[in-house]
Amino acid sequence: MHRALKPVIGMIRAALGRSRTDREAELMTQLIKSPRSSILLLGDSLVATSQAQVGNRDLIMGAVGRSRIADVVALISRIKSNGLWDKAGGFVVGVGINDAEWCEGEDLQSRAIYFRSMLDALVRACLDRPVAILTITEPDKEGAQVDRFSRELIERQNAEIRAFNQRAIVFDMNASFRASMAKAGLPVSSGFSDGVHISELGYQHWKPLLHECIQAIRQH
Repeated sequence: MHRALKPVIGMIRAALGRSRTDREAELMTQLIKSPRSSILLLGDSLVATSQAQVGNRDLIMGAVGRSRIADVVALISRIKSNGLWDKAGGFVVGVGINDAEWCEGEDLQSRAIYFRSMLDALVRACLDRPVAILTITEPDKEGAQVDRFSRELIERQNAEIRAFNQRAIVFDMNASFRASMAKAGLPVSSGFSDGVHISELGYQHWKPLLHECIQAIRQH
């Protein structure tokens, strides 16, 4: 294994290594113990691996590796059913890549329509709380994990996310991440560890952008 890959692979394993049940139980415990309402970071391993909540008392990490949009909607429902809605001050959601796996079928139009319906369910579930949705960070052209996902479907899903800009804060993470890498004179490929997951170098650009999005929720 290349030495440069070891840190980010360790972060990815940490994000994926615990069960969804364990992570959700930890989230509920944090909400119960929180003396104030918090901004919840929800989504998949890209959000989880960022560890953006570290050093920020108003943030709680609820992202779980391999999550799909339906998992996030279900988690918000469980927060309500556990009587913890008053502890949720807002949401930042980064999800969608796992909804674009080829193994789910080749009818991309139907899958895009489904994703749109789940975005609607997500926004409705958040009620009066501010919610920011990140566009999906589109995979690189090459990499060990790239062929698992439909690039066309990801593009359609991103179009669906952008169409919600009147109902949610839409943060174009995909465009912003690529622009940040280009501004630094770095090839986009160096921002990925396997073509899909963000590398340690990539997180030096991705994480500050995530904090920009979080700040938009704070100021809402």
